[in-house]
Amino acid sequence: MDARLVGTLVLVIAGAALVPAALYLLALAVAALGHRTAATEGGGTSRIAVLIPAHNEVELLPRCLASLAAQSYPVERCRVVVVADNCDDDTALVARSAGAEVMVRDEPGLPGKGRALRWAMDRLIAEPDPVDGIAVVDADSVAAPGLIAGLEAVMAAGAEAVQGEYLVLDDRTGPATALRQTAFLLFHRVRFAGRDLLGMPCTLVGNGMLFQRSLLERLPWDAFTGAEDLEYSVDLRLAGVRPRFAPAAGVSGPASGLGSAGATQRMRWEGGRAHVLRTRMPRLVWAVVRHGRWALLDAVIDLAVPPLGLLLLLLLLGGAASLAAGLAGAVFLWAAIPWGASAALLAAYVLVGLRAARAPASAYFALLSTPRFLVAKLGTYRRMLRGTGAERWERTERPGEARRRTQGDGAMAPAALPPPPSGSGTSTSDTRVDLLGVPIDPVDEGEAIGRLLAAVGVEPPLQVCTVNLQFMVTARRQPAVARALRGAGLNLADGAPVVWLSRLIGHPIPGRVAGSDLVPALAGHAERSGTRLFLLGGQDGVAAEAAVELRRRHPRLLVTGTMEPPHASLAEMPDDEIIRRVAEAGADILLVGFGHPKQDLWIAANRYRLPVSVAIGVGGSFDLIAGRLRRAPRWARGSGLEWLYRLAQEPRRLGLRYATCAVWLLGVLVPLAAWQRLAGGGPSAPATSGGDGIGTEPERGTALS
Repeated sequence: MDARLVGTLVLVIAGAALVPAALYLLALAVAALGHRTAATEGGGTSRIAVLIPAHNEVELLPRCLASLAAQSYPVERCRVVVVADNCDDDTALVARSAGAEVMVRDEPGLPGKGRALRWAMDRLIAEPDPVDGIAVVDADSVAAPGLIAGLEAVMAAGAEAVQGEYLVLDDRTGPATALRQTAFLLFHRVRFAGRDLLGMPCTLVGNGMLFQRSLLERLPWDAFTGAEDLEYSVDLRLAGVRPRFAPAAGVSGPASGLGSAGATQRMRWEGGRAHVLRTRMPRLVWAVVRHGRWALLDAVIDLAVPPLGLLLLLLLLGGAASLAAGLAGAVFLWAAIPWGASAALLAAYVLVGLRAARAPASAYFALLSTPRFLVAKLGTYRRMLRGTGAERWERTERPGEARRRTQGDGAMAPAALPPPPSGSGTSTSDTRVDLLGVPIDPVDEGEAIGRLLAAVGVEPPLQVCTVNLQFMVTARRQPAVARALRGAGLNLADGAPVVWLSRLIGHPIPGRVAGSDLVPALAGHAERSGTRLFLLGGQDGVAAEAAVELRRRHPRLLVTGTMEPPHASLAEMPDDEIIRRVAEAGADILLVGFGHPKQDLWIAANRYRLPVSVAIGVGGSFDLIAGRLRRAPRWARGSGLEWLYRLAQEPRRLGLRYATCAVWLLGVLVPLAAWQRLAGGGPSAPATSGGDGIGTEPERGTALS
């Protein structure tokens, strides 16, 4: 036979072998177009233990615990259990301070998430009065308010194993995150939704899972590779268990990215998947062919379909080789036809899938960064050829650890804990970002809540400022405000312009920690930990209304008092009466809603007299909680345009303030950009004095937040 024809047939058969995989994915995407998510109520009856395996997770664990404290599921039927797994940091301390139960596992010779799960599950099942179900949530994740309710609803309908929808957190760190979000939408939403509509089981993905206790008693968790979730999924299918998808149960985790942390995660997953293919695929095929278990055929097909990245790599390499060989005359040009057909089917899957996932426009733009991802993927498979190491476990580096490593500060102090008492009440962290003379702590909401709760019982009181652009303007003009912000123990970036400025000077802050988000989240966490709150400030009874609303959302929350002092200047405030009322209430955390700069100056002036552990300036949060003001839609908050929404609500009160802030911002950005162009970047300018007036008008809101 002609060598040219032989080569052509080989390429045609290889290309045609990928057509079924692309067709399968496209069929699931089309099916997902018709999938609908049913709403679930929060009043489940099952007793659930939420298991959080955590190895050295002080950085991200508080954020996870805060999201679980805000669940819609009845708090009396939900336990949060953290497994401090071979930790050499303060993970256990952070978990206890947040009100979670803690199990400490000290088995350094047996590392890994899978072994931690088995160890903890065995202990929960062996309790005298065990729970009905055990859920698993990763310590670096954020649970949607309906996660537990959504999982339990599917379990109550008869499912022994349930998988929620696991997506990527929107941390806006670049194209790698956006592409990872798109990939998770296609896999964890589109493929699972399509299979669910067609009546097929889903695959466990390790995060946001729920199991009936009886299932774990019958089939204990026995998966310990880098892809322990996939391994246990196949074992469940072989045992006749069909995991169900719960689209209403959402959980999100950080993207692995394209750096060393991403490489570690990809190696662990790909090595584990290869191990499952070698050890489980023959058993699945044998069960179908030899024993006639045709219900497992979908599991064989699903496991045989390569990951999307690998499938795309094969199509690009095979298609390019076929086309090049055809143009060179080594094979017939029609050898490229099946490769082109497979590529067209795969492109259709992506486009139809994004439509079925109701993906935002950013998901389509993220596809432009696919080549960079494929290069990283090639490196992963090249390293795999030297050995997959399926049994090897290596923890993925956390973002804060990478930041501290690259900054070279050496210290790995837990970001979720407050600085040790030093008599000053100020932060001792050297990772604070000096933003035009105002120190900002580079923490997210979960880390901030962790610091607040860990400060309860510590003296002197921790002052917390939620800094937006107006704070920076007043700090430049009023030395007293600058001193108060520099003396505060925790300064949070409450405002998109603050985050933008941090990126401009080369020291990016993880993201906004809006006071209007912080207070409700803190209330949910305080309910679980028994922390007591006092609401101070506002007008016309708004503090009392906010307290009522917080108790409605969190029935066991201890709001021990509210007070609205008279409308007066700082010099005329009844400080002694306020402090007496707060002391009588026995509060741990004081929320002060006087508006900036009055609230921050008042806390700074009275900090060493305040009988609390934490004092937070919360601006107009009481009005938002009480419903007197409406919060901007999520799209406005996510795009940094919340200030525009608030301006439309209160144009007369906020118009002049926003204009002043905008003029000041332009005056900062122009010289800063010019300096960076000339000098290749530089530190932010130090704070300067200007003006000596102290604002006395109590403000309900914050500027450009």
